[in-house]
Amino acid sequence: SDVLHFSDDLIDYLIQYCVERGKKDFRYMEKVALNWAEEGITTPKQAQAVSSRYDRNVYGIMNALGKSGTPTNKELEYINRWTGEYGFTIDVIVEACERTVLATDKHRFEYADKILSSWKQENVHHKADIISLDNHYQKQRSTASKQPSNRFNQFSQNTYDFEKKKK
Repeated sequence: SDVLHFSDDLIDYLIQYCVERGKKDFRYMEKVALNWAEEGITTPKQAQAVSSRYDRNVYGIMNALGKSGTPTNKELEYINRWTGEYGFTIDVIVEACERTVLATDKHRFEYADKILSSWKQENVHHKADIISLDNHYQKQRSTASKQPSNRFNQFSQNTYDFEKKKK
């Protein structure tokens, strides 16, 4: 608290915040405190606003993946990667989650992560970028499907004379 210059009120709120989430270990509290300090939070009211926005986003993503309840630490790692490291907005993440739910019932976080990491490589920043990527992908697929791929033409034709064979 001396290093971060938190008020007693903010320290009290920090402890309450962590305990409500079932996190009583010092390392977790320290992480939250450092995050708040980075965000410039100095009052419990500011901390509450940031944490409720964060919670809303987390539960929005959980719902989009068809999950309810509190995310596991591993699930939170994914969510933090998508919002932090990948820098995606919630609408882009939710789009990936909706596609995931349509595609699979298992390993949804891993599946959504594959989608989002490929979008990161393709420099997706907005939902509109996804639409143009989808259009490009569809064009590639339709071009590929127009190539003649008749497997039967690849075999040399045998010229049997069935009439002769019957005799």
